[in-house]
Amino acid sequence: MMRKTTLAVAVASALALPVSAYAVGPIDGSVYGKVNISVVNDDNGTDDQMELNSNASRIGVKGKAKLTDTLYVIYKAEYESFWDDGDSGSSKGNDTFEQRNIIGGLKGDFGTIWGGKHDTPTKLAQKKIDLFNDLEGDIKHVMAGETRASNIVNYTTPNFSGFSASIATIFGEDRSDNDKDGFFDSYSALAQYEADGMYVAVALDENVKSGSSTQGLGKEYVNIVRVVGQLPIGPVTLGALWQNAEEGDSAATGAKLDEDSWHVSAKWKVGNGYTLKAQYTESDDDESDNDADLMSLGLDKKLGKKTKLFAFYTQLDESTASDKEDWIGVGLEHKF
Repeated sequence: MMRKTTLAVAVASALALPVSAYAVGPIDGSVYGKVNISVVNDDNGTDDQMELNSNASRIGVKGKAKLTDTLYVIYKAEYESFWDDGDSGSSKGNDTFEQRNIIGGLKGDFGTIWGGKHDTPTKLAQKKIDLFNDLEGDIKHVMAGETRASNIVNYTTPNFSGFSASIATIFGEDRSDNDKDGFFDSYSALAQYEADGMYVAVALDENVKSGSSTQGLGKEYVNIVRVVGQLPIGPVTLGALWQNAEEGDSAATGAKLDEDSWHVSAKWKVGNGYTLKAQYTESDDDESDNDADLMSLGLDKKLGKKTKLFAFYTQLDESTASDKEDWIGVGLEHKF
């Protein structure tokens, strides 16, 4: 009864606001997206095949509407689109579109608060050090923590001379499990500093369901500590990441998890629109003795401000597999 009364009072208060308190525009919204398609030879050590891949191509709408001089409502709805065969391969059906980041919230002098389905602060901490993101060399294939969480509420502070922080709670919405029905049973947090291209971040997840395969152990509820750094040196940009992932309070039954991972990357703008890229990711699980090494080399050629051609070679070596798997491919990316 108390909850219903409180809700009624909140609704009545909102209806009583003066007209000037509502958004009168202009509404700052835009359609955006990315097309990324590649032709790839996939060799699993036993057989190989040619593939056309869509690589998380996407379309979305985002924007904000002014409420007062210092307060805005913000929104974003983004969906992955499958340019190779129009099929997400989801267990829910053959969908042409699949939900990615989608939020609604408020932004003001106090910072930004939003709710929806979105990348966690720990995932966002990687910044752009994963030079083969969304391709076969994506760090998510061997490292925990690359999570897009449902039912997430996030607060981000204003920027204080390069410093900022985010804290997000993730609702499990399972009243039958005491580890999944509270306000902060699962959360993700990030503290970061960025200035003149230099970037440093520390992030953690507590009892968060991982969006990564974590050495084939499946999607575990995990606790993660992640440290990230990025440094530009002239035309070269270096990146590094270290993290530890352990079994969370409400982890699935079966194999335990104690995964140490590290990642290094480098890109070099050699001129005439060309960029050379290289990265290496390693992951070791002390509980299962599973380990994996992921190595990628690549070359980008800019055709315009938002368009590039790319070529890459990636090799994955897992202790759980009898043979190494490698991919070699070429592709096109255009952002709009």
